[in-house]
Amino acid sequence: MTVGPDLDLANPETRLQLAWRVAPATAAFVLRIEAASRAARDLVDGLLFAAIQAANVSAISSDPELQVAYAILADAPPDHLRRPVSVNAIANSLRMPFETARRRVQSLARLGAIEVTPKGVRVSLQALGHHDFLSNVMLRHEQLRLFYLDMKALGVLPPSPPAPRPVWDQPPLRLTNRLIWEYMLRVADDLGTTVGDASNGLILMAMVRENTEGFDPKILAAWARDPLAVARPVRNRKLAEALNFSSETLRRYVIALESRGFCVRGARGLVAVAPPAVRENLDRMVLDNLTNLQRVFARLRQFGVLSSWDDQATAALLA
Repeated sequence: MTVGPDLDLANPETRLQLAWRVAPATAAFVLRIEAASRAARDLVDGLLFAAIQAANVSAISSDPELQVAYAILADAPPDHLRRPVSVNAIANSLRMPFETARRRVQSLARLGAIEVTPKGVRVSLQALGHHDFLSNVMLRHEQLRLFYLDMKALGVLPPSPPAPRPVWDQPPLRLTNRLIWEYMLRVADDLGTTVGDASNGLILMAMVRENTEGFDPKILAAWARDPLAVARPVRNRKLAEALNFSSETLRRYVIALESRGFCVRGARGLVAVAPPAVRENLDRMVLDNLTNLQRVFARLRQFGVLSSWDDQATAALLA
């Protein structure tokens, strides 16, 4: 398949081919963002923290003027714009058992990462000002910039007319991170719909990455047809370390995935598979992901972020 900015994305076959081609890079990006967001916590705590953080600033995310007003790192949103969210709402959004969410939120609160208010929970000012948190904000921004350049080269972005845009004297780190979380939680929701809950969905994605890392498009296509014959099995311990789980905790998740037909355990390790009912929907899932990618890039373009990154890339080439 030819890739590049001249792709005819209105052609259904071309769009589907592109959707499959970008799927591995997308999975790698999602898992890099996930790893850069949980600090010393495991995947489930990291997912909860991200969902709470995104819910807290939903009023800003839905208002273009507020997005720009609180875009750079120095412009922290005031408390009245950081709205608490109920633990029940977070559990429902992640398809997580309420008791699991409640127990983990309490643990995060004891660590000072979350504060509990009469109206719900929100990320604490202590956590928001911690150097690890701020470092991760900058890391996610840079990961998104590099991912954009890769996706642009593949032709993911549909053409659009130029539009008035903000000019950023400083990187709009808060803005890009909010858009990252919108996309990440949309991915988690889609995975949760398929697998049962968002945590198991991301664990399965990590398993797929380990099973297929380094595959070229031809081998990847063969893997999609017959994962058990082509995949590289991953040991439980290696996957647990990648997700910051204990081996026993990961084993419980693997048992749940196996019972639903999403993985197979063999002598050489774990292999992700798709049950027959899900296999029929894989094309739709990768097409939905392509649409979600285009949505987040359209919003980044709306706020002038893509133009800024394009200018930086051009300047680097000319230097």
